Amino acid sequence: MITIYDSEAIIKIYKLLNKRCDVIDKFIKNHAYYFGPYTEEYGSNDVFNNIIDLMQRKNQLINLKVIVDKAISSLPDNDKKVLLLKMNYNVSVNEICGVLELKERTAFRRIERAFEKLTEALNQSKYYNSLISILNTEEWIIGVREEVKDRRMSFKTEVASI
Repeated sequence: MITIYDSEAIIKIYKLLNKRCDVIDKFIKNHAYYFGPYTEEYGSNDVFNNIIDLMQRKNQLINLKVIVDKAISSLPDNDKKVLLLKMNYNVSVNEICGVLELKERTAFRRIERAFEKLTEALNQSKYYNSLISILNTEEWIIGVREEVKDRRMSFKTEVASI
């Protein structure tokens, strides 16, 4: 099940997806060029299998982007605006307040509601199983998910102790 922590992590990684795909493309090109079938220590089957693995990883990242795009497009406009600001510009709450002309408390609620709506949309997506698979196989995505969850949990603990 996708949690609100996962939704926030997905927004954090969204803008990195294109860069990751570009890096994979460059790596595939270099891998094929430098470790082609003429290398003694590396057989042509190894090169071929590594390239296929990299292409599959790139395909997963592209699928993740498409799934998130579809989920966001299904949300109400207010939620889309908040998520797009977080996703594309990584803006702070104060900046969201300024751009959307909101008070700070309202901005916090709006951000939280947008993540809740995104969580619902992702959990109801017909691509849910693919999404779960991607989130659980890419190590760097797992790291971001854990970082977001730890940050949110420590914030809840701090608030509870006040």
